[in-house]
Amino acid sequence: MSISGTRPRMAAGFTLIELMIAVAVAAVLLGAGLPSFRDALRGNRAKAVASDIHLSFLLARSESLKRSKDIDIVANSSNWGNGWKVKIQSDGTELRANDASKGVAIACATSPGGSSGTCGSTITFGRNGRPTQYTEFRTYIADQESVQARCVSISLSGQPRVTIDSDNDHDNGCN
Repeated sequence: MSISGTRPRMAAGFTLIELMIAVAVAAVLLGAGLPSFRDALRGNRAKAVASDIHLSFLLARSESLKRSKDIDIVANSSNWGNGWKVKIQSDGTELRANDASKGVAIACATSPGGSSGTCGSTITFGRNGRPTQYTEFRTYIADQESVQARCVSISLSGQPRVTIDSDNDHDNGCN
C-alpha cells in the first residue's frame, strides 16, 4: 500500500543494454582513431629529433661567432643515430650533448636533395660562423611511409633550415 499522492520511485542509472551500447560505440571510435594517433606520435618523435639537430646547428654557429673559435658537432661512436655533442674544437669543452634517437632513423647527405650516404662524423663551424661543407640530415621513422620525414640542412652561409618531406621518400631529400 502506497501513501496517497506519492508515486513509486524509479530506479536511477543506466540499464545493462545502454551501457553495452555506449562501450561498443567507444570501442569503434577508439579503433578508428588509434592508427592516426600512433602516426602522430611517431611524427612528433621525428620532429623532435629534427629540432634537436636544428638547435645544435644554431648553437654551433652562434658560439663560433661569439668565441671566434672553431666549433665541432661530433657524432657519438661515429653514428649520428647514437647522438652527438657540440664541442669547442681547440680544447674539447662540451657545450651541448644529445642522446641517441630511439625509434628515429637519421640519414645524412652532403648535397641538396642528394641520395643518403655516409657523412663524416664531424661537422665544423669556422670562426666566421660558416660550416666547412653543406650537410643535410633527414629524420624519419623506418618502415613508416605515412610519417613525413624532416630535413635539417645547413648551407655554406651557415643558416640552418628545417623542411618537410612532401613525397614520403627520405632517400631523395625533402622536396
